[in-house]
Amino acid sequence: MNATRYMPEGRKVLISNEELDQLMAISSDLEEERISLKKSNTHHMYMQFLQNALADKPNKNSPTLTLNEEHLLEQIAIRCEMGNPINVSEACLLRQFGCVSTVHHHIQNLCVAGLISLDVDKNDRRQKFINLSSDGLEYFKQIENCLDSAMMHI
Repeated sequence: MNATRYMPEGRKVLISNEELDQLMAISSDLEEERISLKKSNTHHMYMQFLQNALADKPNKNSPTLTLNEEHLLEQIAIRCEMGNPINVSEACLLRQFGCVSTVHHHIQNLCVAGLISLDVDKNDRRQKFINLSSDGLEYFKQIENCLDSAMMHI
């Protein structure tokens, strides 16, 4: 039987339903293979990124941070990237990093490491906004370089 269901009236039929079904099956198989390949490439790229990042860890310029300090720094970087720096009060509400005094301790450690700066709000001197310092930007640039390197090895 011809594939008239896909052709307007009066047009010549080019392929049969069987051929059309075969093409659809091949297309579906190719899509599944593409998704599988993408997942394996993503896994390979992530593993390569971790390997590169771990190889760069002993860098003398990189400060030693706890996992909570790294995650807090990431949250700060995301907010800065969005153009909406987080203030100290908001950071203290991020309970996944501990109680208020623990978060203050993490903020102080990040300041001492030179990765962030505290900027007093001009309109309300009680508020301090947390921004990445030039060393903080360099810290993320090193991570970005590890990611770029991993992408080159795909």
